Amino acid sequence: MSTDPNLTRRRFVFTALATPVAAGLASQIAAGAAPAFLRGGLNQNSKLRVLKVGVGGMGNADLSQVASHKMVDIVGLCDISQIQLDGWTKDSKDDKGNTKPARFPGVATFRDWREAYAKLDKNFDAVVCSTADHMHAPISMAAMNLGKHVYCQKPLAQGAWENRALAQAAARMPNVVTQMGTQRIATKWRQWGGQLLREQVVGPIREIYAWTNRPAGWWPQGNPRPEGADPIPEGLSWDLFLGTSAERPYKDGYTPFAWRGTIDWGTGAFGDMGCHMLDVPFYELDLGSPVSAICHPVKPSSDQFPESESVVMKYAPCSMTSKDGLTLKWFDGGQFPDFKSIGLPEGWEGGEQGKNVVRGDGGVILVGEKGTMWFPIEGAWSRVFHDGKPVELKPVEYPQTNHWHNWVDACLNGKKDACVSRFEKGGRMCESLSIGAMSALEPGKVLEYDAAKCVFKNSAVASAALRRTYRKGWEVAGL
Repeated sequence: MSTDPNLTRRRFVFTALATPVAAGLASQIAAGAAPAFLRGGLNQNSKLRVLKVGVGGMGNADLSQVASHKMVDIVGLCDISQIQLDGWTKDSKDDKGNTKPARFPGVATFRDWREAYAKLDKNFDAVVCSTADHMHAPISMAAMNLGKHVYCQKPLAQGAWENRALAQAAARMPNVVTQMGTQRIATKWRQWGGQLLREQVVGPIREIYAWTNRPAGWWPQGNPRPEGADPIPEGLSWDLFLGTSAERPYKDGYTPFAWRGTIDWGTGAFGDMGCHMLDVPFYELDLGSPVSAICHPVKPSSDQFPESESVVMKYAPCSMTSKDGLTLKWFDGGQFPDFKSIGLPEGWEGGEQGKNVVRGDGGVILVGEKGTMWFPIEGAWSRVFHDGKPVELKPVEYPQTNHWHNWVDACLNGKKDACVSRFEKGGRMCESLSIGAMSALEPGKVLEYDAAKCVFKNSAVASAALRRTYRKGWEVAGL
């Protein structure tokens, strides 16, 4: 046996599983035919044993937050980049040459999540997924098929059908605890905003305006597909990044962040930031699928989402909306609603702090039959107006909670409904966001949505993005 002090007993067990049998299990999992004995196992140390898939970018924050829970044991790390893995498992030097100890020395590491699922076998209870959007659904569904709890970054999935499938699977699995990574929903501001919607302080809602300044230099949008190919960086598994998506040459900048604006891998500004702004309104209004969507883009592209856009989506009436239904109007990339025409008074933003919130990440305005409500993304309290005049309301100081820890606690306690962004809810919202985002593929046309089939009735091009075809060898049962 190795004398390496970092080779723990658990890692030795994982290493010993690197056999042709384990490789066969990985292929079975990828095809959705995992044997029954892989579908869970007893947790001998009473902690939640977590496999982290994707450890860079937002995966860094997710890993740090989940690992900070005293009842979590990180038992595996998986990433397509060896550099990212080494950053967590190997000592490094700071600017002064001092040694910075590794956070997770000796923890089992993997490049392919399918291999991780097979080799860890019954020695993990949960998966935290923080990859590019197009891999959220296969990684999450495969874990759920094994009976594992799942925390998945937003948006829950890329396509409408994937979101629907994950929501339905979660509803069928009473013992699997899920949470979508919209951590802002746990803030006191959004909790109180949800209370105002439940109490219908502005009455049934007939219009929603939502906007963000993204991409705003965060990632590129509106560009044609780049020509040629660049050398694949050392330590990067490009084929594993592509995953379910179609093959294409590597180009500098695709990873680790710029993929968000590419139609093959991301959901653009709408799908990315819409999760943070529209989650509470969707959940509290109990919105279903939209009836139609139309996109008016600036610099449309067949490879990337538009540089900026406005999207209008129509919803059928429900108990929380106007009797004529609801219209959602989305703006991004520097476009904003006409606040004055909505009827908001001068200075409605709530001082300098409010102005920064409005022109920064974005926010939501809900127009009801009794008044109007501004629902900021965070950092400011919601404001209510009746007949254009502010209504004085005293905010309720909800306790600030930790979105990641809420999920861990729910896993340990077996209370899946304690998760406010569980897949049953997040999947429904992200299905709508996908419809809005993918309407950009046929701009200027009212696209009619067939909710039963998860397709646009009158657009084959945009429909293909709603229900994607996976690359051969990447199929997962249930998707």
